[in-house]
Amino acid sequence: MTIVLIVFFLLCLTGIRLRFCNEAYISRDTTIQINGIFVFLVLLSHFISTLNSSFPYSDFYMEFREFMKQLVVTTFLFYSGYGVMISIRKKGLNYVNKLPTKMIELIINFSVAIVLFAILGWVLDKDYSFGRIIASCIGWKSIGNSNWYLFDILLLYGLSFFSYIIAKGKQRRFLGMMLGLSLMAMLFLAEYQNGTRWYNTFLCYWVGLTYGAYKERFDQWLLHKPWQAPIGLLIFGMCFLIFHYFRGNILFYILHAICFVLCVNVASMFLHFHSPMLLWLGKHIFSIYILQRIPMIVGKAIGLHEEYTIIYFFGTLVVCFLMAEVFDRCTKIIVKRLVY
Repeated sequence: MTIVLIVFFLLCLTGIRLRFCNEAYISRDTTIQINGIFVFLVLLSHFISTLNSSFPYSDFYMEFREFMKQLVVTTFLFYSGYGVMISIRKKGLNYVNKLPTKMIELIINFSVAIVLFAILGWVLDKDYSFGRIIASCIGWKSIGNSNWYLFDILLLYGLSFFSYIIAKGKQRRFLGMMLGLSLMAMLFLAEYQNGTRWYNTFLCYWVGLTYGAYKERFDQWLLHKPWQAPIGLLIFGMCFLIFHYFRGNILFYILHAICFVLCVNVASMFLHFHSPMLLWLGKHIFSIYILQRIPMIVGKAIGLHEEYTIIYFFGTLVVCFLMAEVFDRCTKIIVKRLVY
């Protein structure tokens, strides 16, 4: 797996160039490509967890995976929060009123995936209750699929809608309400769900909202001169390493996740991304994220994970990517007919 990781990063480097004072550092194309990097890392992490024995030449990768842990999802949340705030600043209440529709679209897309997992479970003689399947459609439960991120993003969209309506469009009040409600949601998730993954990166969304609200100010501090972004990266990087050392404590874990995503954001201020590979991965982030476990489950069920790990891995990649392409095309038609 170390070889796969190195080859992937080398392919990424072919589409990255130095460009100081990069005005497009947080454009849609840039953020899609950055998310493309991390969704592939998520896929590798989920794949390696399905193996009973070690994948050849994986020692370095396992250390890298242990170092990253939940950091691989921080950009998903940060850029989602940023995108919501920028849209609110441009369209105001008109955009906020569309958030419930956006949530319905996500639930429809996820429900289609849940049908696939339910069919696979039936084939493999898994006994899932109807209630569990329904709860899986919003991410509260799982029937073999990755679920926590979907529930979190639905919850965050819902909190954004509620906070904006209550705050009556006042930006500072909106951000204050979102912070308070996010902290309450984290306590709720800590109480009623298993695993810190449900809430230890939750505030990255709020950080993205705040960044979107004060983007011009951050740009003034970090973007307008070539030396600003590298110094900013150094500062955030030092904070990240300090908090990373103490990340056994949940407070420091949350802080180190925030510092990490800010490091990525600041680094993009002097790096220009132009990679067709990353662009494709980023455009299919949702489908890759929710469908990747299907070929893993099938491969494991027929025993590929024990003796044919190389075939199992590349088979998983090919099937996952093909499914993602078909899934996105089909769900686009389904959503268009059901919602619009």
